[in-house]
Amino acid sequence: MSYSQRETPILAELCTFLVEHVYGELAARVFSVLARFGRQRLGDLSRASYLNGRQLKYGLVILIQQHLVFHSPADAKYMFYEIDWQHSYALVRCGKIAKLVEDRFGKKAANVVSNLLTLGHTRIADLKEAYFPSHTDSDDESDDGIVNGVGLRKGKANGTRLNGAVEKINGTANGKPTDDEDAKPATETLANGVNTSKATSNPVKVNGVSKETTDRDTTDGSEELDDGSIGSAEELHATIQLLMERGWVMKVEDAQYLSPGDLHDIARRQAADEIFGGIIPTGTKDKDKLAAGTQQHKRRIRDAWLEVPQACTRKRKAADTDYGASNKRVKVNGGYGVSGATSGNNEDDLVVRVNPEKIAVAMRTEQLVHLVEQRLGYTTARIYQIMLRMLESNLARCYEEYPDPPLADPEKAPDNGIDPRLLVTTRDVAKQTKDLDICEGLDPHAIAQITKRTHVEKRTNVLSQPIDPSTLSHDERVRIVHKHISLLSEDPFHFVTWHTRAGYSQWRIEFDEIMKGLIQHEIENTIASRKGALGVKLIRALRKKGKLDERQTCNTMMMSANDIRGIVNDLTVQGFVQTQEIPRVERREAKHSIHLIWYDRQRAREKLLHDTYKGMVRIMQRIAFEREKVQPLLAKAERSDVVGNEAKYLSKGELEALKKWKEVEEKLLLQLFREDDLVATLRDFIGPLVSV
Repeated sequence: MSYSQRETPILAELCTFLVEHVYGELAARVFSVLARFGRQRLGDLSRASYLNGRQLKYGLVILIQQHLVFHSPADAKYMFYEIDWQHSYALVRCGKIAKLVEDRFGKKAANVVSNLLTLGHTRIADLKEAYFPSHTDSDDESDDGIVNGVGLRKGKANGTRLNGAVEKINGTANGKPTDDEDAKPATETLANGVNTSKATSNPVKVNGVSKETTDRDTTDGSEELDDGSIGSAEELHATIQLLMERGWVMKVEDAQYLSPGDLHDIARRQAADEIFGGIIPTGTKDKDKLAAGTQQHKRRIRDAWLEVPQACTRKRKAADTDYGASNKRVKVNGGYGVSGATSGNNEDDLVVRVNPEKIAVAMRTEQLVHLVEQRLGYTTARIYQIMLRMLESNLARCYEEYPDPPLADPEKAPDNGIDPRLLVTTRDVAKQTKDLDICEGLDPHAIAQITKRTHVEKRTNVLSQPIDPSTLSHDERVRIVHKHISLLSEDPFHFVTWHTRAGYSQWRIEFDEIMKGLIQHEIENTIASRKGALGVKLIRALRKKGKLDERQTCNTMMMSANDIRGIVNDLTVQGFVQTQEIPRVERREAKHSIHLIWYDRQRAREKLLHDTYKGMVRIMQRIAFEREKVQPLLAKAERSDVVGNEAKYLSKGELEALKKWKEVEEKLLLQLFREDDLVATLRDFIGPLVSV
């Protein structure tokens, strides 16, 4: 079983809430049956759900389109269906994903990604047809762009309706819901409460300026005119190409619908055919060799999804326009009429979707930057953000899900060294800080020593004359940036690690060690809030010393047994501390046994993750309860004639009730997104931890 696909009853309940909230009751009913009974065939689903074949297939189509359900290979004797837990939980992050893309590539790329999240996956030709409809059957401009039978005006091609679906991304699970369903999807409202979150109260700035950063990727270079609408088909292709090259969008293949078990069987069969000629080995060494080959084939299958097709990487030239090509329209995808100029392009037939692994990398970047800002200040956090985003394009995922099996003798493991693409030099970072006041957040004495232009007032401990960052030479800027990076290196979390002196100094980021420390930090924060400082003291003592009996624990903590027993019992019941009884004689009597206490970080991590899921379920239940209380008012406020004219059609009391409901929902959603950040820290940034 894949580590990311482990299911617990509370996770099943949470994902069922999310599916019902986003896709409706029918899809949630099918999803709940799969969550309760696990891997099922179509007939078994029909008997368990009491749905007829038409309803069941319609619900499965929705779930499969959104990549919420795995299914067996097409050549299998029986078709089985199984839930994809990782993507099912990711429904809560759709608005956050749009915000991450906007910060890096602009509103146009965020618009494309939002539409891909809504559609699950789509052909590029269908997406282009939705943005730029080719139907002109009516002279009335309001009828331009009929897509799947739903009116789509050309002026709203980048707006709310794509392929007949209202683009209301993830409902209220992505941020404060908009009351106007006909408005364009504003990524500001999809940002998971970003406008109200203290963690992101400041706009994302790199080099000290908002939006206009040197490390931000844009498709056209004109941020002033970037209102989120795609201007042409070429611009749409360029945006998708950029997202694919950076790993945010990947092509869809049949193997992505295979469950972890089916994928393992296929990879194992391929490895056996390649290594042993199709014969399953029986010896221990041969089995280890087969296991390593299986993991290698899994990685090969997965890495193929991120390859950018040749048709998407080549530049569009004037010669590609179809001089002499037929202007006759071709029926594509059930009746879409596109000109022969575009129907012949291979990239139009490519099916794409959002890459969830890249989203985890971006979320890790944002959380680390926020943590650095809390500990070391804004300027140092922005420099760290530059370093992390320089590495993002070379990081396909947070951790390797299919590692090679551990060797019997770890000392014989080959030393592959460090990939030079994962190293950052101080000079490269300094080049991207021209618009950032890098003198902020440092000791004034260090600034005075580097610049030689001013001195520090003894009474106030500030510079006698402010330093203009724009007047700094390149060498001075490099030395000041080095001071900031040294602060990151000297922090207890060791956000960066010195590697060599190349490029003034070369640094690497040990993500695994940082994440282990961050998980431990979250566990200690939780225990401190429940049991105070003594609980944290016990956890740290057990983590340092290992398994201890009661007497050893008392000596280590320098406390009496009566003071320790209560804390140990409470933390044991909560699942953060483990106990073990070892009999010293044949009779299993308490007085003749050794009672050991120990701490397992992986078990504590799983327990805290389970408690976080519980909290998210309760928040979803509270949102549903609060919504039910004002459902008649919401139904009235969502009417097309009332939207935008609330003051005209709603009474004063109704307006007050609607305002109160939005405030309550905003607070609950903000807490939900904070819980999601904790889930990402505990689950998505590093694989299972091995207890020593």
